[in-house]
Amino acid sequence: MTTFATQTSTQRIAELAGFVLSGRDLSLDEARELTAVEGDDLFDLFFWANKIRIQRFGRSVKFCSIVASKVGACSEDCGYCTQSKFHATHVTPSKMTVDEMVSAAEEAKANGASSFGLVNSGRGPTERELDWMEPFFRKTAQEGTIRPCATLGELTESQAQRLRDMGVLRVNHNLETSRRHFPNIISTHSYEDRIKTIRIAKAAGLSICSGGIFGMGEAWDDRLDMALELRELGADVIPINFLNAMPGTPVYDRKLEPLTPLEALHIVAVYRFVLPDRELKIAGGREKILRDMQSWMFFAGGSSFLIGNYLTTFGRTPAQDHQMLKDLGLPYATFDEIEHEADPSTARADGPTDGLMVRRPGAMMSLPVVNQGEKLKAHEHGGSCCSR
Repeated sequence: MTTFATQTSTQRIAELAGFVLSGRDLSLDEARELTAVEGDDLFDLFFWANKIRIQRFGRSVKFCSIVASKVGACSEDCGYCTQSKFHATHVTPSKMTVDEMVSAAEEAKANGASSFGLVNSGRGPTERELDWMEPFFRKTAQEGTIRPCATLGELTESQAQRLRDMGVLRVNHNLETSRRHFPNIISTHSYEDRIKTIRIAKAAGLSICSGGIFGMGEAWDDRLDMALELRELGADVIPINFLNAMPGTPVYDRKLEPLTPLEALHIVAVYRFVLPDRELKIAGGREKILRDMQSWMFFAGGSSFLIGNYLTTFGRTPAQDHQMLKDLGLPYATFDEIEHEADPSTARADGPTDGLMVRRPGAMMSLPVVNQGEKLKAHEHGGSCCSR
């Protein structure tokens, strides 16, 4: 076999793409070759990443929505997170009602989301918290119109089984970065703790959503190590988040250089080569980091993305995302696997103040966790809004 050094970059990218398209997994060394692609050759990498996406997933993409059901006062010290009790940020503790969860899920369905997840702060759920969420999950599962998902932190075997029994189909638990880089970001729990929860959830029959955040000072080898770990763990969905460091968090204080749009797309493309049959979900930071190249996330291999707000920051309006897909001529698929033409006229746009997944005028963070403490913070910051 010829090597990267004796071929042109374009030829080698095409050869490696051929391996993937024929069903062979790339090795670590082969994946490492793709990280060295630069200049105009990046566009060849994107071209083949898109070919792999279409072969495995077709042309349609999927939407996912999440809502912060329990916010703030988290016991963990994750260096990127605004919800940690160790960090002085714009977040103040709050908790949703079941009716609010139902309303948020209805908005997500109206916007075309195929999956909807509740996200709780904290190391792991208590039994009382599972009691609180159970009516929502049972109702959503019984209706069968959107996939019920949960991001609750660490799980015991009995908790994972209980979630499955109440109708949860997918659990999100991100690795965040490589095993090597993890201690630079988090100290209150270990990388192995995260892997243990993923294995417990998978053993309970739950689909696994696990990925990470890029731009936290990691090297390419860290990115590749996490990709291979996720491949070995059997994660079904890989969220790709780009760091948008928020004031009050340790990573913000490190003054890290943000990823450029092409660097971010390079990561997506390499992940598509390494994880060809996994759903790559482009999530936090896409507006901030990709900017005018946001629609390129599909050309680089992304197959799904978050629509609506994130956890404690705002997302683009669903109408804007529908318009993007319409302009690209890409359909989207709902939970029933039916394809639909994107239609910005049916998705929520800025303006209404009674929804749970829209920007409230003067608010710094996503609903429903706006409260008096956050309003005071907004006043201190001159009323400006936070972005991802």
